[in-house]
Amino acid sequence: MSTEKRYISKYFPINKLNKKVKTNKPKLKNEIIQLPVNQMVRSRLIDSNFWKQSTIDLAKALLGKYLCRSVNGTILKAIIVETEAYLGAEDHASYSFGGRRTEANEPMYLPAGTCFTRMTYGVYYCFNISSNDEGGAVLLRAAEPIEGLEKMSQLRRLHPKAPRKDKFEEKPYQLANGPSKLCIAFDIDSKLNKASLLVDPNIWIEDSNILHKNNEMISRTRVGISASNLWSDKLLRFYLNNYQSVSKK
Repeated sequence: MSTEKRYISKYFPINKLNKKVKTNKPKLKNEIIQLPVNQMVRSRLIDSNFWKQSTIDLAKALLGKYLCRSVNGTILKAIIVETEAYLGAEDHASYSFGGRRTEANEPMYLPAGTCFTRMTYGVYYCFNISSNDEGGAVLLRAAEPIEGLEKMSQLRRLHPKAPRKDKFEEKPYQLANGPSKLCIAFDIDSKLNKASLLVDPNIWIEDSNILHKNNEMISRTRVGISASNLWSDKLLRFYLNNYQSVSKK
């Protein structure tokens, strides 16, 4: 069995996709009517009330959920395994520190569940999600792929900064084990800025049956924050310790 099939079967059994639904349309004997792709894959979309929580709570609650993306008809899916919380005006490491509000960070002030894609170093993107706090957002740092691995590998290899050699087939956890890698693997860039995860047909979050014990969720300091920053020692990075895709343990 291929790596991709093994991952899909383990976390999201294929037979769940072939769901029969009632229809008034006349059908031939033995004909199976299937859900349209958009309706089928979004059937596990999390409730809108999920987003009505603080930045820290949202960062923790997103762990174990599925990040889903539709790219030219191909569904990409991964388990969110690492996040960082940026609390807004009080947070010295946040783009919205001091209540700063500009065109660039406007998505941080939009309704909870809004995508905030920000370019770094002129070639990479980071993917954030606005929270219920004013100016608060959660950075998705890493995710463990379970569906669409072939497409993710293709996207990683097409990027201008693609690794000269990779082992994505042998080590699929390396596809999205960092914030920029995640964006490349999921084709996330400026075109998704300000998109709503509640209604956008191309990107969404699905619930899962993945449960984790308290001791499996680890809190650490955020990555890339200067030691001179007053909030550099805050434990606002959260990850699930039992996944290989975590960027830093």
